[in-house]
Amino acid sequence: MSSLSTSEYLGRFLVFFVSTFCILSFTFATNNYYDVDSDRINPKKVHFNAMAGGRISKKTAALVNLILVVIAFLTVALFSNLGAFVFCMLFIFWMWAYSAPPVRLKGRPGVDIVWHFIAFVLLVVWGSFIAGSLGMSSWLVAISLGVFSCIAQVWNHLNDYEFDKKSRIVTYAVSRGLDTTIVTLKIIVVLQLILLLPLIFLYSLQYLLTIGVFISGILVGIYVANTKRKAIGSSSAYYFPIMLSFAVYINCILSHFISLFFSVNL
Repeated sequence: MSSLSTSEYLGRFLVFFVSTFCILSFTFATNNYYDVDSDRINPKKVHFNAMAGGRISKKTAALVNLILVVIAFLTVALFSNLGAFVFCMLFIFWMWAYSAPPVRLKGRPGVDIVWHFIAFVLLVVWGSFIAGSLGMSSWLVAISLGVFSCIAQVWNHLNDYEFDKKSRIVTYAVSRGLDTTIVTLKIIVVLQLILLLPLIFLYSLQYLLTIGVFISGILVGIYVANTKRKAIGSSSAYYFPIMLSFAVYINCILSHFISLFFSVNL
C-alpha cells in the first residue's frame, strides 16, 4: 500500500485472501488425506485429522480438496492476470508435492525442511506479486519467514521423535539422530536471529509503538521460555526466537502503516 485509500487495494487484497486461504487449506487437507493411517494411531494428531477421527470419509475429503483448488484458480483467473494464474498453479503444485505420492517431499529427510523454507518464501512473494509491489522489505521478510518455518519443522521433528521412530516414520530427526537434529536447530535459530537484524533496524526502532512491540516480544519470549522450561526442559528456549520473530513481523506491518499515516497528514 502506498496510500490509506482502502478502495484502491481492496480488490487485490480479496484475491490474495481468498486464494491464499484456499491454497493453505488445500495444503493441510492434502497432508491429512495422505497421513490418515499414521494420524489414526498418533494420539497427538488423531483429533486434528477429521478422517482419522472418523468425522468425514476420504471421498468427502477429496471433494473438499478439489473445491478448494477450483476456487483458488477461479479467483485468480477472473480477478487477476495471467502471470498470477501461472504463479498460482506453481504454488499449488508445490504445496501438493509436500504430501502427495509419488513426489511426497515430506517423506525425504532434509528435503522436507527445504520445502518449508521455499513454501513460506513463496507465500510472502505471492502476496507481494498480487499487490503489484515486490520490494526489499518483501524479500527480507520472505527469507526470514522461510527460515522461521524451518525452526518450527525441525522442532516438530524433535517433539515427535519417539513416536516417529516407533512408527518407522523417517523424518530428519529419525534419520540423523537427536544430537545432529539439535545442532541443526541451533544453527537455524542463529541464522534466523541474524536475518531478523535488518528488519529490527529498519522497522522496529523507528517509532515508540514499534519499539514497545519489540521490547514486548523480548519480554514475552523470555517469560514463555521460562514458563515452559519445567514442562519441556531445555527445548523451551526456542520459544524466545519464535516470540521475537512474531514481534518483528508485526512491526514490519505497523511501521508501514505509521509511515503512511504520517505522509498523509503531512
